[in-house]
Amino acid sequence: MVKFNLKYHRLLIASSFVISTTAFAEVSLIDQSSIFTDHDQFKLTTSGSLRLQALNFDQYNESNESQKYRRNGYSATSRIYANAYYKFNDEYSLLAGYQNYINPPKILDWEGHYAQSDKNITTEQAYMGISSQSYGTLKYGKIYSLYYDVVGIKTDLWDYDTLGQAQTWSPVAYYDGTQAASKTLRYEKKTGLIDYYAAYLFKDDTQIQGLQYQRQSGQEAAIEIHLNKNTSWAVSWKHNAASLSAVGERQKFDQDLIATSLFYFNGQWVFGIGGGWYKNLLPNYDALSQMPSASLKNFLNTEAYGFEYYAGYQFKIADHGIKFVQPYVMGNYLKYSSGYDFSRRDHGVGVAVRFEHGFGFDYERLYTQDSYATPDMHLFRLRYEW
Repeated sequence: MVKFNLKYHRLLIASSFVISTTAFAEVSLIDQSSIFTDHDQFKLTTSGSLRLQALNFDQYNESNESQKYRRNGYSATSRIYANAYYKFNDEYSLLAGYQNYINPPKILDWEGHYAQSDKNITTEQAYMGISSQSYGTLKYGKIYSLYYDVVGIKTDLWDYDTLGQAQTWSPVAYYDGTQAASKTLRYEKKTGLIDYYAAYLFKDDTQIQGLQYQRQSGQEAAIEIHLNKNTSWAVSWKHNAASLSAVGERQKFDQDLIATSLFYFNGQWVFGIGGGWYKNLLPNYDALSQMPSASLKNFLNTEAYGFEYYAGYQFKIADHGIKFVQPYVMGNYLKYSSGYDFSRRDHGVGVAVRFEHGFGFDYERLYTQDSYATPDMHLFRLRYEW
């Protein structure tokens, strides 16, 4: 039975009104010049995406039994962005960014469309910074990793993607910084031909599987080379000094990542290919059944590598409310080279349809081979973007 919590109906109605009056673009809430001086300017913008997704596995077994609710449709990283920008003059400006994942089915208590462990709202990014036309941009806060933001995003082009990337498998992706990390100081300098990035991650910690994970410090660097107007090549490097603790024992270790990707888009053809090597970032869950000292030593004592690819073509329609139709092929491969016996390979085909006013539909057929005997599946996604 589908049940809605009535106390959230006003929120739903208000949100629907706001969404229905926006176009498929970033919405400018404030754009005011000459506030304090003749040369300053303040902008406040928002954008977002509502994504209702359903997964239909060919069969259900121990590897996917807990995901049965996803057949009914669930929120797949629906999100809201807010960005503020204050320009002092032509040289300097202040900026702030905020991104939340939202879960409308959980907020509305729509039974059968979310897991009990899901959160209503999750802060994905929250940072402030200062920008100089001459010297670049400095940001501090919770920010996406350079690995994902510069390299991984170039193959994150289909809906059930990033299965060859470290942040999908890391048990602490928001603390080791493979996805994002709080207490991040990040520098960016874009020249047009080459974009330079560097970041320092300060100490942070969390609990995982009964163990205390602590990032003592982290360093990241990345470059993106624009080979021509359609093609870019990116490389990233990451290192953490980290530790695991439990029952009075502590194990120190280093975490390392090297990744690269190539992206091409000429307005119709889209290609993305990338891969990475991950040391002491992916878990060995067999270690949790060992003695505490062995668990600390072996849980993240692994090496793995991953690979992803995507190729699609946009058929421009511009008729009957359809903007374009984009069929594509995609795939990934992840394998532990030491520390754990696991590998996964996905290949598939899909089609993305984008309509006027920000609406869209995606379908994917995924064929999987992995150590958990994960079945093949169909994916359906409805989306609205503004």
